[in-house]
Amino acid sequence: MKPLFVALLASVALLGACNAQQPPATTKGAAPVQAAGVAAGKLAEVQAALEAQFKGAPIKGLRAAVLPGLYEAMIGDDLIYFDEKVSHFIVGNLVETATMTNKTEERTAELTAIDVKSLPLADTIKFVRGKGERVMYVFTDVDCPFCTRLEQTLQDVDNVTVYNFMYPIDSLHPAARNKQKGIWCAKDRLAAWQDAILRKKFDPAAKTDCANPVDATVALGQKLGVRATPSFFLADGRMVAGAIPREQLEARLNAAQTKVAVK
Repeated sequence: MKPLFVALLASVALLGACNAQQPPATTKGAAPVQAAGVAAGKLAEVQAALEAQFKGAPIKGLRAAVLPGLYEAMIGDDLIYFDEKVSHFIVGNLVETATMTNKTEERTAELTAIDVKSLPLADTIKFVRGKGERVMYVFTDVDCPFCTRLEQTLQDVDNVTVYNFMYPIDSLHPAARNKQKGIWCAKDRLAAWQDAILRKKFDPAAKTDCANPVDATVALGQKLGVRATPSFFLADGRMVAGAIPREQLEARLNAAQTKVAVK
């Protein structure tokens, strides 16, 4: 039983991404959501206990957790589980065993979803395969090996439009910012991007002083809470972190597109 449990934990915790502690996104506190069997007054009491325990921290999405007797809420960037007096709390992944769904990741994506219509698409390098009906907005670092893995996966994905935001993580890849400025300054940005990310071909003499959005994109990503590369937003505004396998990517693209289509 132990090897299976260890494997389960590994599959949940493993994240194919270049991770850096970027400044967290600022999130305003929100009123608690009343859940079945939980009185509004009780949730207000729990909200007060949270505010007393985490003074000044943004609190979002308070509700009863699926685990009996516990509540959940997002404090800053972290979804936590706790008792009504907040005498103890848990930070980690809650997995539904019947479906092996990471409920923590699912809820976090729901609470941090953005309006993709507000994204500055003119500041991206666009890549289209097939009809391009499914859409993803990728924050990516040219020197991140997991970004390369995602780009390789996308070469075999059909019917997708990818908007690549140049998002170097300086603490991990100090040369990436200038490289991505050089890619932006190239005559054919898409060709320069794919040469660099897929084939590791980059002209060290490339011009980097043209008007470019790289610095502004870094500021945007930090505002949106992007803390690892690759991270991407889907059509429904939910963020996914990491170079996930093609099967998972296809499923998420389809689910997001279906959700948007029925609105």
